[in-house]
Amino acid sequence: MYNFDVEDYMLQGRKAVASRNDCEVMAETLHKRGYSNIVLMGVGGTTAKFMSLQKMIDDYSDVETLIVPAGEILASGGSRRLTKNSLVITGSKSGDTKEVVEAVKKLKEAGIETCSITGNADTPLAQVSTYNVYCDAKNLVNMYLPFYYFLFKLLELRGDFPDYQEFADEIDTNLHRFLVKTAEKFEPRAKEWAHRYHKEPYQVWVGSGEVWGDVYMFTMCVLEEMQWIPTKCVTSPEFFHGTLELYDEDTLFVLVKGTGKYRVLDERVEKFLEKVEGKHIVLDLADFSLKESGIKEKYSPLVDALIMETVTTNRLAAWMEYYTGHNANFRRYYRQFEY
Repeated sequence: MYNFDVEDYMLQGRKAVASRNDCEVMAETLHKRGYSNIVLMGVGGTTAKFMSLQKMIDDYSDVETLIVPAGEILASGGSRRLTKNSLVITGSKSGDTKEVVEAVKKLKEAGIETCSITGNADTPLAQVSTYNVYCDAKNLVNMYLPFYYFLFKLLELRGDFPDYQEFADEIDTNLHRFLVKTAEKFEPRAKEWAHRYHKEPYQVWVGSGEVWGDVYMFTMCVLEEMQWIPTKCVTSPEFFHGTLELYDEDTLFVLVKGTGKYRVLDERVEKFLEKVEGKHIVLDLADFSLKESGIKEKYSPLVDALIMETVTTNRLAAWMEYYTGHNANFRRYYRQFEY
């Protein structure tokens, strides 16, 4: 596979799996402390992960879960429902994301505790957070895993997800081997897709449910930030309230179909795309079955986000960079100066 080191990928996976115990201990500590609601606070890619994770939590639990951008906390406090009784969760791989660090400082001044997942203890975020777990594993899938361990352990302790131990054990043992096979399976399509569509002047991506945050992440963090390609993303249920009027033979539409209960919303969009003449492609996550992965198929909706990150952020993004010739590490504005 192009620009994909399988040995290092598995090594990074083992690092992420090694964070499980620390995540579970932090969950047990916060469960004993108690909380009135869960507040997921971040910016950019972290917020995107939280979008998908919030939907997963909502599918299993009635605990109130809010996503509050760090910038809104700095501007207004974020929400009147964010109180000293809230469980505030944040994260940053670099640990120095300015808005997140400043928001945690502001919460600390107000007597509100925070827990963070970051790369190591020597980061500004780790130093200001009340509780911390460290995971320095590379790759977006591995940045997801500590949040899986922490949040789903919380749900187990609440009695909402009694299958946590089985799910986590199967992830630990089988996930990364399965995702390597997934990447290998998608590789020819990633290359062909990138070659055919890398010059598209504008794209529209559609998705829902447990993968909506990952659709948002890929369009914003990869196509826009890393490739400077104008892109719109819209949820499947909202597609029919404006965006459908943009569909024609000149504009590329990409539909991501999940495997969970929101799939019916994706299928409704697919029927429209097939009925009306226009340019579109479908990425169906059901093509990457868990049947022989060692992970039970009932967990498929929880694994969809990890599959989505593997085929898009890992494989499609690599080939997009190859064909556009645009170095994905180059930024004109992001972190280049104060703004």
